[in-house]
Amino acid sequence: MRKVQIITDSGSDIPKDLIAKHNIYIVPYFILFGEKTYRDGVDITTPKLYEMVEKNKILPKTAAITPLEWKKHFDSFIEQDYDIVCLTLSSKISSTFQNAYLTSQEYEQGRVVVVDSKSLSGALALLTLKAVKYRDQGMSAVEIGQELDKLVPKMHTQFVIKTLEYLHKGGRCSALARLLGTVLALKPQIKMFDGKLDVYKKSVGKMSRAVDHMLNDFFAVAEMGKLDSEFVFITHSFAPKMEKYIIQKIKQSGLKIQNLIVSHAGVVISTHCGAGTIGILYLEK
Repeated sequence: MRKVQIITDSGSDIPKDLIAKHNIYIVPYFILFGEKTYRDGVDITTPKLYEMVEKNKILPKTAAITPLEWKKHFDSFIEQDYDIVCLTLSSKISSTFQNAYLTSQEYEQGRVVVVDSKSLSGALALLTLKAVKYRDQGMSAVEIGQELDKLVPKMHTQFVIKTLEYLHKGGRCSALARLLGTVLALKPQIKMFDGKLDVYKKSVGKMSRAVDHMLNDFFAVAEMGKLDSEFVFITHSFAPKMEKYIIQKIKQSGLKIQNLIVSHAGVVISTHCGAGTIGILYLEK
């Protein structure tokens, strides 16, 4: 049986130490800032993104990974006699999955298996680590894909957004909604439903209140005995205070988690959510 290479896109926000430790290959998204093109995590970082947005008063655009780009990366591993498992951002929010899947059809069946995570950021990272685990157990690319497809519907992907500014600049909420959000200190909780992002709950006031609502859902799953405690991700974009707050709440609860991983949102995710956004991402058994 051939060796298996795990590939995902830069929207997974996997910490660099885990990328190196588990031999995960990352394909970067393209970030378009005016006439210049950057590669997420390669030519531009999240701090640089916020600096440029502040200076230019505009948001960049994110471009899906093209079939041609996927083929270049797939070929490099196929030529080394690897089979490939490729996990992407949700097909409902990017054409990256479709592009990767179409490209996979150019190879012999089973050589390139593409999985629609129907999630993003830390949730996609979590699924990628599950893929690594299955690879290390000796599963084939096809078997890994089958196991991941079973997990996708059990994924919980939710974030609290601190400011509506980036949603507004990106054309994702009206000027009125932004005004109301500023006046009322509205903190929307965004959740993925069948691969689509939608407002789940709205909190007014401190960020900690909104985070508490998000954690209540998390602890409810745990109390019912449904939490897969192998990996839980806390992912944020410049929200260190709330990161510590969530970790403290989990410790106080006495909940045992095998791997509580903190990851930082890259440029693709931060472009759409803005600084201060934080999420907890986990899997049901």
